[in-house]
Amino acid sequence: HHSMSWITIIWSMVASACLTLAAMHLLVWLKKRASWTNLLISVMAAGTAGVAFGELSMMLAQTPAEFGTAMRWLHLPLWVVIVSLVLFIRQYLRSGRVWLAWTIVSMRTLSLVLNFVFTPNLNYREIISINHIRFLGESVSIAKGVPNTWMLVAQLSVLLLAIFIIDAAFAARRRGDLRKTFVLSSTIMFFVVASLVQAILVFWGIVSMPITISFFFLGILAATAYEMSLDVYRSVQLAENLRESEARLRDITFSMGDWVWEVDEKGVYTFS
Repeated sequence: HHSMSWITIIWSMVASACLTLAAMHLLVWLKKRASWTNLLISVMAAGTAGVAFGELSMMLAQTPAEFGTAMRWLHLPLWVVIVSLVLFIRQYLRSGRVWLAWTIVSMRTLSLVLNFVFTPNLNYREIISINHIRFLGESVSIAKGVPNTWMLVAQLSVLLLAIFIIDAAFAARRRGDLRKTFVLSSTIMFFVVASLVQAILVFWGIVSMPITISFFFLGILAATAYEMSLDVYRSVQLAENLRESEARLRDITFSMGDWVWEVDEKGVYTFS
């Protein structure tokens, strides 16, 4: 397996970056149980690490059976990533049609069940042979097989996911969360569509290349983590500004040497 070194290193780095993100967001959630978005990102990141591991197993597979098994198990972390992404968008953008979210989750769950019903998996009726191609300067395995039409269920669910994201972004936009939604949703949108296009090209036998969906998911995670750290930064800034203005008011009040009082709208004294 000497020739696989680079591929192994790159995919292991993707997986470890994801697991690091997963651990960080899990810790945040454990400290603040109400922030479900952190838990969802943690789950999504862990799922992406699983996808990366599955892709690596497929590229290293020596027989059609090995490839088919690796691919079959890849659907499990894939399900985790897509379901947590749907829930994350609902939580974070506070928008997105509920029936559409349920449709995506149901279709994804159906394709997961079908994937374990069919042999070898949802994407192939049978894998005839393993071909070796050059990828990133190294030899990797790809499958030559008969496509399984049922994978349309999975691919349609990803198409609906893209529509769900656009819809959620527009709904949040109408509400006035401009910058946050636009940057984040267009980034997520781009990577979701890219992964769908790659899956269609590879599994319907149009293009010969290994699956690299974990890279697209890592892009989604990076954009999301960046966006959320900006949120934290903004709230810290707000808190600081508030403290400063309170301190300034106190200084003015105490340096005037006059009598100062404050009443609320009912005329009740609240400060003297």
